[in-house]
Parts: sequence; C-alpha cells; structure tokens
Amino acid sequence: MRLIKTSFVAIALSMPLISFASLSHAQSSIEKAFIAKSRLSSAIWKKHDANSKVAVDHSAWDAFLGKYTRKDGRGINRVAYGSVSGADKKSLQNYLAHLQATDVTKLNRNEQYAFWLNLYNASTVNLGVKNFPLKSILEIKSNPLDLKGPFNDKVAKVNGKSLTLDTIESGIVRPIWNDPRLHYAFNCAAISCPNLGSRAYKGAKINAQLNAAAKAFINDPRGIRINNGKITASKIYFWYSEDFGKDEKAVLEHIKQFASDSLKASLSGKTSIDQYEYDWSLNKR
Repeated sequence: MRLIKTSFVAIALSMPLISFASLSHAQSSIEKAFIAKSRLSSAIWKKHDANSKVAVDHSAWDAFLGKYTRKDGRGINRVAYGSVSGADKKSLQNYLAHLQATDVTKLNRNEQYAFWLNLYNASTVNLGVKNFPLKSILEIKSNPLDLKGPFNDKVAKVNGKSLTLDTIESGIVRPIWNDPRLHYAFNCAAISCPNLGSRAYKGAKINAQLNAAAKAFINDPRGIRINNGKITASKIYFWYSEDFGKDEKAVLEHIKQFASDSLKASLSGKTSIDQYEYDWSLNKR
C-alpha cells in the first residue's frame, strides 16, 4: 500500500472554516487519486494449475518473522529492522530469490494467493531493513521528486516480469481474486496498516488466515472505532472503497461480517463514516 505523502498541513491551513471530518474526506480524496487502479498487468498471471499439489516453501520467512517481529502494548506487530543480523539479511535475500525463481503459473490458486502476499510483505520488510533507519517507508525515494515512496519501484522479477509493490497488489492480486480480505494481508510497514503476520501465508490455510487478519484489524481501533456516535475508519476503506462495496453503507456491511458482537451492535443503523485517518510511521521496534 500504497500512496503519496504530501503536506496536508498546508491544505488544512488553506481551508480555515472546514470541519475536521470534511478535511479528512478531502485529504483522502486527494490521496485516492494516486492509488493504483485494479487492472491486470499481464495475461500471464491468469495462468494456474488447479490440480497442482506443489506447496511453496515459506519456512525461511516464517523463521524471520518469528525472530524479528513482536506485538507491542497496542497490538501492533512491530519489526526490529535495525537488529537484523548479516546472516538473516542474507537469508531474507535468499528467500526472495527462491520466490522469484518459482514458476507461479504452475501453482494452484491458493498457493498463488499466499505466494503473492508473502512476496509483497517480504519485499517491503527487505526495503525497511536495507534503508533503516527510517521514520516512514515513504522516505525511500528513487529520486527527489518521487511522491510515492518505494511502491512504484521494481522490487522483484517473476516469470520474466519485473514487478513493483503496486503491480503485485493492484496489477495481480486485486483483479484476480477480487477479495476485500486481501487488504488485511498486505503490510506496507506503517503503524496504521493491518498487522504484518507473525507467520507466512500458506496456500493450505489461506482462507482461515485471511479471515483471522480481517477480524484482527476490524476489531482494532486502527480499523474502525466509534466515539460519541462518530465513526472513524482507516483510510484503507476510502482509498480502496470499490473493493469493499459501492458506498460507505456497503463498507460498513463488510465490516460487520468480521466485527465482534459489541462492535456490530454499535454499528447498527449506521450508514456513513464520519472521518478517516492513517499513520504512516514505520512499524519499527
């Protein structure tokens, strides 16, 4: 994920009589213009082998996550970017090379789903490790005028195709799976992003893992919260609104599918979201 970082303080100062909620929507609208559209980047990604029993080995990624990620007191899974040993940096590089050497067209759809999620997340963590110290992943720029951080930079090559993080997410996974739960699995190294999983995604467990990720984010204040009857939601629901439904009412109906009983009760009768927020601070520990 997934967008530019601009000076919204300046925007706020230029609109002195606007309400906070209106400003939140205005900011999100400006940002949304820079979000990659869901559009298949190549016909090759449609290829798969429904009968394939091949399971990609993600054990190296499992080991890395187990060693360098920990939940803080707020439930945010943080990464020790600055503590990764030389040997484990090499192991991460080898894992990424292993994924890139895989012929993804020979996998079944669930294995492909897990493959792309892990490739994205491991590539993002690798960027954080290589460029640490950072306050935000958006500080990683290919040139001084770069407004999208590293999301449009080439990070991998699979089946002969060079890929950016945006291509993996919006040029492959979004158009093929058309599954709103994917937004709870991609981690963009930000505090407000759904948690980086503590385990690799696996084809055999993908649906259970996606459901768990959706429940975890939706029932966390980073996903949605209600104060004095006002709803504050993650900007993910605005930036990618078409993936969750045609309007805010549909977004809230999606959220209710994974909400706890108490949250679901609080959302009863609600049809709109008052404001959106997102913190791009690095999920470091």
